Amino acid sequence: MNVSRLHLYPFVRLLLPWIAGVLFADRLSGASSLPYALSLLAVAAVGLLLTYWGLCHSRRWLFGACAALFCFAGGWVAMSAQLSRAQYPFPSGETVYRVRLTTRPEAKSRSLLCRARLADPVRRDVLLYLAPDSLAARLTAGSELWVSTCLRPPADIHPSDGFDYARYLLHRGVSATGYVASGRWRLLPVAPVRSLHTLAATYRERVVALYHRLGFEGDALGVLSALTLGQKTELGPSIRESYATAGVSHILALSGLHLGLLYALLLFLLRPLLRVGVGGRWLRAFFIIVALGAFAFFTGLSASVVRSACMFSLLALAGGLGRKALSFNTLVATAWVMLLLRPSWLFDVGFQLSFAAVLAIAGLYGPLLWRCPFTHQVGRYVWGMCSVSVAAEVGTAPLVACYFASFPSYFLLTNLLVIPFITLILYLAIVLLLLTPWPGAQMGMAAVVRFLIDGLNSLVHGVGQWPYASLAIGHLHWVEVMGIYVLLLCAFQYARFRAGKPLVGTFLLLLFLLAFHGRHTIL
Repeated sequence: MNVSRLHLYPFVRLLLPWIAGVLFADRLSGASSLPYALSLLAVAAVGLLLTYWGLCHSRRWLFGACAALFCFAGGWVAMSAQLSRAQYPFPSGETVYRVRLTTRPEAKSRSLLCRARLADPVRRDVLLYLAPDSLAARLTAGSELWVSTCLRPPADIHPSDGFDYARYLLHRGVSATGYVASGRWRLLPVAPVRSLHTLAATYRERVVALYHRLGFEGDALGVLSALTLGQKTELGPSIRESYATAGVSHILALSGLHLGLLYALLLFLLRPLLRVGVGGRWLRAFFIIVALGAFAFFTGLSASVVRSACMFSLLALAGGLGRKALSFNTLVATAWVMLLLRPSWLFDVGFQLSFAAVLAIAGLYGPLLWRCPFTHQVGRYVWGMCSVSVAAEVGTAPLVACYFASFPSYFLLTNLLVIPFITLILYLAIVLLLLTPWPGAQMGMAAVVRFLIDGLNSLVHGVGQWPYASLAIGHLHWVEVMGIYVLLLCAFQYARFRAGKPLVGTFLLLLFLLAFHGRHTIL
């Protein structure tokens, strides 16, 4: 993207100051700054009104400055308000609370972990660690309990490893954690509350139970649950490590790949509606948007799924209007709307990786595809898959190095082999669920899906055992991550326009990154 043409991307000019405001509020991390943020927002709003009606065209930059200040203050207010909702002065001693479980208890090494919502007047989300016993294991999402526990604000468990666990929980709206000993809770004799979230969680549990009955166990169950439901609780540490080493851990997290396959299937199934004309196009767009929204809600509304659902919904709307594919500005608008609704998504690793991958694909896929040396359809298909994988890996590599301190060496080969597997498994899994009224046919389809998943796991595990499958590169500082992205942008600008300034900027930025990394490593 040419910086001189930034005015063509209005949502970029809204998104950047909004992100700056969110980061500033998170650094302050308290509700005490909210009055100052509201005051700044009011000043920026007055400035917007004055500059819109009272200035001539030659001073229009003042309106842009006020708009940027308004977005900065808006991000500050939104993030401060979200943090203030998560903070609460709990009593220091053991207290009795009435809670409603929002997730089913998940087995940990020495306890059962579940998320719960405190009843009025507190109404905060907490994490409860229940002592493992047969009664606690039978609890479900929506159950209401009396619990006696000492709730404390989230604390960093291992501060030496660089991961701020307390901040991680605070961003997810968790106000406190508490341990509930055996015999210190009582199930209320009322029917479980069936909110939409608990209803979606209940149906996810039923689908997992169905997979159990069909013979899926161990790694096969974990991979199928992750691919179709976004449930990672069934994944063991060994299979997680194998997928990460092979460079395909992204397929275990619902994202654009999975939503894209669902979108393609819906386009194929709803193709007859195009014969109706304009009304048919709009009806097809409506069904696609409803189906994508229902799938996103059913799988838990993770950041990557919401982003993908929004993008493909907008793509369906563009199809209803008879327009072409969406633009870079629309992708940025999606990010801004998501951060407007929930600012803490900015700190979600899935959100960052998802948008980094899509932005890289939007910028690099076209130039790479144009340089395709093949004329045969099969060769062009393979080249297209390689182009998508390379672009996505380039976009996410700095973040992967920052969070995971490793780089998969065989990511390109593994993605070429794995994506056809995933496509076939997902489509057959949909058929598997549709065959529920016919148990015999469903058992046969389950055997086919299980065979494919076992083959996929064997392939990924085999690639993970190759020499130098994963290169340890050390954790990068956030300054280095941002510098690498600017470096990639300068290199892309030079490769596209052959201008001298991006090349000079690339060398200067490279020297800065080398010096910063050396100093950061020594310290």
